[in-house]
Amino acid sequence: MVVLDHGSGRMLVRIGQKDLRVNVALRECTCQAWQMTGIPCPHACAAIKSLHGNVYTYVEECYLLSSQQKIYMNTMIPVETHDMPNLNQLSLDDYRTNIFLQPLITSRPPGRPKKKRRESQFQHQVQYQCSRCHQSRHNRASCTNPNPTEL
Repeated sequence: MVVLDHGSGRMLVRIGQKDLRVNVALRECTCQAWQMTGIPCPHACAAIKSLHGNVYTYVEECYLLSSQQKIYMNTMIPVETHDMPNLNQLSLDDYRTNIFLQPLITSRPPGRPKKKRRESQFQHQVQYQCSRCHQSRHNRASCTNPNPTEL
């Protein structure tokens, strides 16, 4: 991204053939992402960096940690962790003796799913028919029936 300064916080950010105007003072960008989310878009970040500013100072106040702590101060009750193992101080013996829960496997296996169908009791049986005597359960090579009508 190429950033051109037009003075008083107005910038022109060029991405290939596309030009976007960013006004850092008003916290606006022509892509409208900064106004919609309150978080600087990549174009605005490039403009802020060209001014040697900190991107985090241009984020809306509702996303700051201090605001989140004020919002959830009364609803979040901290969990006591006095009996939980410290993951940084575990040894190989701790892994052998303790049971550590692993996350569930939630992804589907790759490939097309197999069909779930009821198998018939006759599905795998092949019916042979002799071409000589037209009886079932044998073929022409193993036919023992005499056939006097054959030419």
